[in-house]
Amino acid sequence: MIAELEARESWKRRDYSAGYTQAGHAAALAIEEGDEYRWWKMVLLQAECLRDQGSIQECRELAAKLSTHAVSASAPDLGARAYILLAVSLQGLGRLSEAVDAASTATNLVAGDFENVYLHIQAEQALIAALAESGRLQAAWTECLVLQSLLTDAVDEDTAGKAYWVIGNVAFLTHRVKEGSKYHDLAAEKLSPSRDVDLWARFNRGSADMRLRAQLSDGATLRCIERAELATEVVGGSERDLLEMALVRGHWYYLTGDLDSAVSILAPLRSRFDVLASQTAAEASFILGKAMMEQGNDAESLQILEEAATLFDTAAATERSTTVREYLDSVQQQQRFLQGG
Repeated sequence: MIAELEARESWKRRDYSAGYTQAGHAAALAIEEGDEYRWWKMVLLQAECLRDQGSIQECRELAAKLSTHAVSASAPDLGARAYILLAVSLQGLGRLSEAVDAASTATNLVAGDFENVYLHIQAEQALIAALAESGRLQAAWTECLVLQSLLTDAVDEDTAGKAYWVIGNVAFLTHRVKEGSKYHDLAAEKLSPSRDVDLWARFNRGSADMRLRAQLSDGATLRCIERAELATEVVGGSERDLLEMALVRGHWYYLTGDLDSAVSILAPLRSRFDVLASQTAAEASFILGKAMMEQGNDAESLQILEEAATLFDTAAATERSTTVREYLDSVQQQQRFLQGG
């Protein structure tokens, strides 16, 4: 029990390396005592530490192990916890169809169970995120309506804030711009930098990303970017956090017409694509390719745009891949026309 408390305290302090090691020690002690349930809890904590420090592949391996374990099958809430973590890690690796399946399993385990409403909310969020990333936007919006129905007055502010954030994301992606802004405003009201600076950084970065995808290069978007950059600087952040922040800033420069700044920020990301999810790397390549194309660097930009389409295919984000290929076709047709072909 002492080893477990030490591990949880390290996790709360964001000392994920220490938390992982201490949770492993507690898990070993639990096995010695024949306590599979306590072992399961500590391995779950190890997986959460791996997720939070950006070790997504290792997190997936532990989450997959837990999801098929007998302890997970012993109660719906335990199974849901394992499958939610599995879904999040699969999404982080760009394995979107598998992430949808895992999140769907989690929602089915706890749907309609008031005692597990918080897990149902988390499962819906994981499902919506995976559906949206894979381009299944109508299905994602349908799940958003389910999620909204779970947000009663009994739900705490942080949980409600995260849920409104997810709903706003899908609203932006489905061109419901006013609704997207409304839900993100609700999220901003519920979330607080004084309670969790890291969450505040991730929310503002995510909100900026969605606004940029909706072609909103206004003052509200810039404020989101600046808040995210400041909060990320305060809390530190993993390498993935810093790369995603750079992508958002690069996208802002592209939309505001500062092509040189966009390219200077986005081009170095290509050497670190192994740290990012496939679909995130694909977005970076797509924006970089368009920026270089507009600079007149045709040959290299075409190569980078092909890279973007391939990365979207890898992530099973077929609609985004189609968007890239349509852009490529239009560019190549224009070039043939200008050449008299």
